[in-house]
Amino acid sequence: MRFAENGTIIDLESKVIYNNICCYCGACGAFCPEYITYENQIPVTKKKCFEIHGACFDFCPRSFLPLFEMEKEIFGAIRSDVELGYYTRILSVKASGDTVIKTGQDGGVATALLAYLMDKGKIDAACVCKKSDDEVWKPEPCVAATTEEILSSSGSKYEQTPMIVAVADAINNYETIAMVGLPCHIQAMRKIQLSKAFDVCAGKVKYVIGLFCTETFDRDLLLAKLAEIGVDIDKVNKFDISAEKFKIYTDDGVITENIKAMKSCVREGCNVCYDFAAELADISIGSAGSEDGWNTVIVRSKVGEKLINDAKKAGAIKVKSMDEKSIKLVRTLASGKKKENMKKIMQIADPVKILNLVVEPQHLQMLL
Repeated sequence: MRFAENGTIIDLESKVIYNNICCYCGACGAFCPEYITYENQIPVTKKKCFEIHGACFDFCPRSFLPLFEMEKEIFGAIRSDVELGYYTRILSVKASGDTVIKTGQDGGVATALLAYLMDKGKIDAACVCKKSDDEVWKPEPCVAATTEEILSSSGSKYEQTPMIVAVADAINNYETIAMVGLPCHIQAMRKIQLSKAFDVCAGKVKYVIGLFCTETFDRDLLLAKLAEIGVDIDKVNKFDISAEKFKIYTDDGVITENIKAMKSCVREGCNVCYDFAAELADISIGSAGSEDGWNTVIVRSKVGEKLINDAKKAGAIKVKSMDEKSIKLVRTLASGKKKENMKKIMQIADPVKILNLVVEPQHLQMLL
């Protein structure tokens, strides 16, 4: 699709970077490394680009996001569920293999699906997030070219990483690719795929798998919080969020912190995100709504439907239906994020022009 809005690298700076709403997805710099790099998780222009229509602005999920038009292009229809987006069904799913369950998060579904795709030769690369070799629990985007590399990257890290940088690397070196990402990564990936102005061969990304996300943590703030509650990050084996609790698994046991107490660690750019359930993915995966050891999976596209059916038939995953009560919990979490962050979006939004009227976003309801 041809986006109605366009801008330059200067527009990206003024609208996104300097307004502190950058989500550090990597979309702007991944395909323009000559001009954009990253310092302290912020895009920095190495030199000015004089294009009047820039790929960096086109690909950025925070510059503009024509959500319903994108849904129409991706799924062939728009949502009927305001909170969760377009989908065909919602399931509880878990990996079948013991190795995947041990290494994966919750039901290990994302890892199981990637391993299935790799083992069956349906992909030759997977864009995933691994733990840094240099800094404990620091996430890094990487391209996994073997099942072993997929397994070694499994598990949630709860910090942000520029996943699209790995996607660009994979596109340059492989033909059939899967990616796993947070909602902001998925938004960026879809903008890249749908852009008619810039063709970077994004059609090579055949499977787009999204993860539920309330927010990600700023590393320095997270380390400070862990120190405050007496946790040595070198002893952390796993992080998990469930039932409003942030769980830290260490060599000495499990330490639990109320999730509200972790709000002080949230990245500033996450405060304007209203997508909990990775609404533009082929399938979306999380733990909310499912029992321990299982994942909630929202199936959205024909690609996602076929992937779940084929993986189940091959014995890679186990699938069961979800009751409406469990789905309601997922919907409540999604709605809560939208409502909380929409207030923040409206506080910083520019005035809205409707025909001859210019109105502050927070005052729109007064006209209705």
